Amino acid sequence: MKGYGVALSPRSGISLTTSPGGSPITGTAAFVQLSRETEDAGFGGVFIPESLNDALMCSLAVANATKQINIGTWIVNIYLREPALCAVAAEMVQEVAQGRFILGLGVSHRPALEARGIEMGNARVRLRRDTDVIRKAFRGELEMFGMKFPSPSHPIPIYFAALALETSKLGGELADGLMLYMCTPERMRKSIDAANTVARDLGRAPGSVTMTCGVPVFLHEDLKVAYEAARRGLAFYGALPFYNRIFSKNGFAEPAARIIEAARRRDSEAMAAAVTNELADAVALVGPQSRCIERLQLYREQGADVLIFAPNPVNEDYASSVRRIHKAFAKLN
Repeated sequence: MKGYGVALSPRSGISLTTSPGGSPITGTAAFVQLSRETEDAGFGGVFIPESLNDALMCSLAVANATKQINIGTWIVNIYLREPALCAVAAEMVQEVAQGRFILGLGVSHRPALEARGIEMGNARVRLRRDTDVIRKAFRGELEMFGMKFPSPSHPIPIYFAALALETSKLGGELADGLMLYMCTPERMRKSIDAANTVARDLGRAPGSVTMTCGVPVFLHEDLKVAYEAARRGLAFYGALPFYNRIFSKNGFAEPAARIIEAARRRDSEAMAAAVTNELADAVALVGPQSRCIERLQLYREQGADVLIFAPNPVNEDYASSVRRIHKAFAKLN
């Protein structure tokens, strides 16, 4: 079995959001400008999370404004979209992007869905079902109301967000790539091996599943200042059940438990205090440029095809944090 779509070039990318920390930046124009600057800096991809925005619409805006850089949703929440509609929207983005677009799919988080009145159910069953419908649409085989959906003019690869190993295995079966995030290098390797084993057993060609891994970045020459920002930034993730379990399973059970306990009390200061320096170093790049580059090498050695930098401001605005990452890591492409 061959891969389902085109592969992402083996360079690093940057995650760009319209709502860092839940607060909008100066608008669409600023977001698009940062995308152009990311392309000009030589990065391989712009990856767009979805929180208070529509990642597909953001991808369309970036596709219209750039010429060479890959564009990926990081990810679109399948619970917010009927799969046929998702397929049509992705096809429109790819038409503009001319083959540069990657459809990243994911299931979000149970608390986030429940806040919207959505019951998650079995997330992997839902991901499989939606992927099957979207693939059928991409092949021009989906029909509704007597009309067939158009197949895209360029292949549209589908990547899976995969926090759980079982989802990585599903990616080895169905996806063109994995979108991992906030893994230790060792945990990332386990996810890669899980996907590749399934892919191999199904007869897929070696390398047919592209392995991307996102890493939060807290870049600052003063390590103490960087750690303070990292504690605040990572505490939010520790309060989400998926990430909390990953922290716990990877040697940080005590900090994970304290984060959850503080989150139940809605004590943001205690949540941040529970994030140890060791935990921050395990899942993020923290401190001066040289220290972050040294840590990055471990991810390369453990099999990451594409590293995605997720900027986090350290005593600065969001746009400044993105531009400092441009300067710090562009030469690694």
